[in-house]
Amino acid sequence: MKSKILTFLILTIVITAAGLLFRRYGLFKVLLTYEIHIRTFLMSKPILGFVIGLFSYFLLSIIPGTGGKSVIYGWLFGFWQAVIIADCALTAAAVVTFLLSRTLMRDAIRSRFFFLMQKLDHSFEREGAYYLLALRLMHSPYTLTNYVCGATSLSTFSFWWSTQLGLIPSTMVFVFAGTQIPTLEEVIQYGASAVLSPKLLLALVLMGLFPLLIRWVSSQYWKTYPEKIQLKDN
Repeated sequence: MKSKILTFLILTIVITAAGLLFRRYGLFKVLLTYEIHIRTFLMSKPILGFVIGLFSYFLLSIIPGTGGKSVIYGWLFGFWQAVIIADCALTAAAVVTFLLSRTLMRDAIRSRFFFLMQKLDHSFEREGAYYLLALRLMHSPYTLTNYVCGATSLSTFSFWWSTQLGLIPSTMVFVFAGTQIPTLEEVIQYGASAVLSPKLLLALVLMGLFPLLIRWVSSQYWKTYPEKIQLKDN
């Protein structure tokens, strides 16, 4: 969550500063041209652009610590296309790491996280994929969750559908934030007012509050099951 908010702020500041500075010194056409070329390519060749975006998002999702991608993709691709790309790519990367963990690293993970694995096995046995669904909704650590789940008895099908479904809400929030970042052309035309828009401020608030709200709702649910491990401790 913090990395995505930071990416959102940095991208907004960079775009605004670049637009204003380039406008002042008459060099904005250089940077603006690159953005126009990218957006023109995505509009003229939507299928190829979608495939490239999906594949690049998938590759980046396999690498740990590459958060904030959904914000950038929302800025480039628009809301619905970015949501589809992000959710499908994240799910595909999650399944790959899940299977990698199950086939090559299961014993190592179970031995290293012995007590955690016992609790997770118990939770998955009682609640199945709905436990993972809650973790995804709570925005649990993406890569760690993938590898640890691979070492449990959770089926690949259950892992797939709970991940695909559980990632949608947070993805929509962060993509929406990306769609509210102004283009360079808007910054050049409207100046600082293009950045300080109500929708942009709303997007920032949603990025900060949504994960906290989901965690609070989930914690209230899990309080009714005192025998389960508290999810926030995972």
